[in-house]
Amino acid sequence: MKQEGLKKSFVHAMQQKIFSGEYQIGQQLPPERELAQELGVSRSLVNTGILELANQGFIRIIPRQGSIIADYKRNGTLQVLSALMSCDSFRIDYPLFCNLVDLRVVIECECARLASAHATADEIETLRVLALRIKNAAHPLEAVEPMIRFHYLLTQYSGNAVYAMTYKSFESTISRLIRQHLTLAPDIPKSAKLHESLVRSLEAHDAEGSAQNVRLCILQGMNALKKLYHA
Repeated sequence: MKQEGLKKSFVHAMQQKIFSGEYQIGQQLPPERELAQELGVSRSLVNTGILELANQGFIRIIPRQGSIIADYKRNGTLQVLSALMSCDSFRIDYPLFCNLVDLRVVIECECARLASAHATADEIETLRVLALRIKNAAHPLEAVEPMIRFHYLLTQYSGNAVYAMTYKSFESTISRLIRQHLTLAPDIPKSAKLHESLVRSLEAHDAEGSAQNVRLCILQGMNALKKLYHA
């Protein structure tokens, strides 16, 4: 059991190094002996961990040449996606970060359009209360929970269960990014204004206005997080 736990920790650590860009696609991994020394585990554990990463689609093993980082972005498996959903790296690879933002924009804009038609008065009032909590946050990080809740409920109110499940699957990653956004460049008045505008669009059954407002909410966070990459 202990060995299995150590292997999982090794695999997770390697996944984070890959997602962060520390190990680039096509890059050859250091010898297993060096990895074992770096991460403080046995060489046999590194060997089994590398095999697991290869099975997942992160690594390609080339006989007599070693192991290289596979093109997991083009040929990613469900296991790669699952690992990304639970990624806790402080900073993921910039193109991958942009891809995640694009996914949020596509899903949440469509959810906003659908919610403008399907959300009930009580549901819209729930979002209004959350927007007010964002506005009244005494500290920027106090806005994290209502902001995450707001966007998750928006996906629920769309009436599309798969959109809601997709958001929920990435919620830990989205939560970390929102927390980073509100730590790096908090602008609570602007955040509150954007969310309040979204609520008004939903109330007016304005599908395109709702989509545009949620897009602005997401891009506000993305622009703040760019500082992580372009400092």
